[in-house]
Amino acid sequence: MPLTRNNKRNRVMRRKDVSRLREDPVIYNLYPCLAGFGIDAYLVGGVVRNIICNIPVGYDYDFALTGKIRDAAERIAFTMHGSPFPLDKAAGSYRIVIKGGAYNSINIDLSLVSGRGITEDVLTRDFTINAVAVDIKELFEKDNVSLIDPLNGARDARERHIIPVKDDIFDADPIRMLRAVRLAAQHSFNIDSRTEKLIKEKSYLLKTTSWERIRDDFFAILDCCNAAYNLKRLYELGLLKEIFPEIKDWEKLKGYDLLSHVIKAVAEGENLIYGLKGFIPVYEELVLQHFKSPASGNISRSAFFRFVLFLHDAGKAFTMKSDDKCLRFTGHDAEGEAIAKKIARRLKLSRRLLVSLGKIVRNHHRVFNIASLEKVSLRSKAHFFRVMDIDGLDLLFLSIADARATRGSEDHELEELVKELIPFYFDTYRVRKMPPILKGDEIMKIFQIPEGIIVGRILKKVQEAEGMGIVNDKEEAVEFIRGWLHGKAKGVDI
Repeated sequence: MPLTRNNKRNRVMRRKDVSRLREDPVIYNLYPCLAGFGIDAYLVGGVVRNIICNIPVGYDYDFALTGKIRDAAERIAFTMHGSPFPLDKAAGSYRIVIKGGAYNSINIDLSLVSGRGITEDVLTRDFTINAVAVDIKELFEKDNVSLIDPLNGARDARERHIIPVKDDIFDADPIRMLRAVRLAAQHSFNIDSRTEKLIKEKSYLLKTTSWERIRDDFFAILDCCNAAYNLKRLYELGLLKEIFPEIKDWEKLKGYDLLSHVIKAVAEGENLIYGLKGFIPVYEELVLQHFKSPASGNISRSAFFRFVLFLHDAGKAFTMKSDDKCLRFTGHDAEGEAIAKKIARRLKLSRRLLVSLGKIVRNHHRVFNIASLEKVSLRSKAHFFRVMDIDGLDLLFLSIADARATRGSEDHELEELVKELIPFYFDTYRVRKMPPILKGDEIMKIFQIPEGIIVGRILKKVQEAEGMGIVNDKEEAVEFIRGWLHGKAKGVDI
């Protein structure tokens, strides 16, 4: 049932809040665009909430208009150098996207005022903290500006409480359950016990919404501080299983708590990034730039890194074997790659992220293998980054996080190797990539082999041997190939 906690419709806004709204470049430039249309316009929801809470306004603006949505969208887009497109043709809503670089585009959503006016409109919103609005004309033309706030949303915002406008908001739009967790993670809000109960009861509805919307909110949550804690919250509320039904197989494992391990790995990975100054101070800024950069679209590299940490051992649920001495997970890297790619497709990730995810999961033991070598040659280092490229940086930090989560302590040999490989990547590999020891045409000439599949197989074997430190120069490569071909002639694949 709807909340009826406050019958007072309007209250006067604080002057500092009014000033921030007037000085905001989007609102300031939008106001004159609406002149002459003869309509009322209201700023609704998130930006108003953030102003009340004295936090950054963000990049998403919602305006409710009493008419002429398309005309207004086209004029705003023309004036502010954006691109308009319809969000919902039936409802007549529009979005204007203003590109602001690779990772911080501004979204301006325009929709028709619903019901008999703006007060009824805000009562259709999700949470009381978003059921607030400001009249744009009044904002720029009056000294005292009213906050339209029928449900005391301003009070809930200042007290950081997430409370639903009514009990059926999750039935109307299940993504609101994920949004509640996102708002809590982004702004340190609290989900009250009543809302938690509703989310747990309605969590099964989440999978009825589009996977694109689920993806966007989920990665926004991963991008927040304390990602491991936020994953636990999603699990407690029943939402994580709806996004990743594979977790049900994780829970069936006897004697191994896979979910706790991967969440611990996420926490360790996050601690590593926050502690770069103490770990590798000279390269702190370069590594931070890597993790702050966009991975694809609106997904940051940092959020993607945490996502990979969460999925890196997904194959263990299907490969675990136990004997009297220990648990074994033979082949879980390959199995995990297949599972991770399936999840990536479900979440509608880009082709680029799908490939990167699969590559990191498949190779997540590679750094441990290199650390076991008696001596790590330049060729072995170069081969690692030839295989992994920029994803190699993520894999280096994943390896340390995985080791710490598994052992509960530092692996000094592994961490020293990572401290060698990071400078190699930035100072050598990225500047001048080392050429392969042998090229295909050289192999054909030396061994009198015709062009074909066998040449590709030889190149792959040489690369593998190079990565293991068996081959370090052309002479060793030729001897290795000769031995491999001799073994093949005897029917032995070495």
